[in-house]
Amino acid sequence: MTITSSAEIWVRSALVQVRADPTTIRRWFPMAARKVGAEHESVRIRLLRALPDRSEIPALYRYGDVHERRAIILSAAQLGVDDVLLELARDAFRSNDPRLVTASANPAVVERLTDEEVDQVLMKCVFMEIPLDRVPALTRRATARTSKMLAGFVLERVCAGRSVAPEVWPVIDRFPPSGELARIEQQLTADDPERRRAASAALDRRGAPL
Repeated sequence: MTITSSAEIWVRSALVQVRADPTTIRRWFPMAARKVGAEHESVRIRLLRALPDRSEIPALYRYGDVHERRAIILSAAQLGVDDVLLELARDAFRSNDPRLVTASANPAVVERLTDEEVDQVLMKCVFMEIPLDRVPALTRRATARTSKMLAGFVLERVCAGRSVAPEVWPVIDRFPPSGELARIEQQLTADDPERRRAASAALDRRGAPL
């Protein structure tokens, strides 16, 4: 999708003004959705690229709506991740909005996260029922600790008689945690019929194609 010629004229004017006076982005950044419609995210990233430094970005994030915040986090792919953007991304993945959590899982950010932070974001995606195929940068960073955590999550779900998303299994099976897997299998003979049903369904999904 491309923006209209009149919208592009507005964008180019805004870019000129931002380059001349970075503080003007405080006005143009929130206006992008009204001026360019569906392409507001990419336009906001263009405005951020026009800034000579990162000094305006924290306030744009702090006072922005979810779309503005998401554009800032996604801009890391083009701006590069410095300490400013990394801290904002960390704030994004602590949020309860899946749009911000998935934005914080973009490859430019994920490569700067510690293994523990990767696990935190990945587990948050699982708890929020965000499909893991939307956050491949996280799953590529999976370790044996990640697999064990996910298997523990599956065990908790099974013991509660609840279903499990099938996409967790390829990550678990990258480093299969024998203890957790054995305890999941033990639920097949549990006294509670709901546990037996949940264990059977979860293990059936383990071998099913995604």
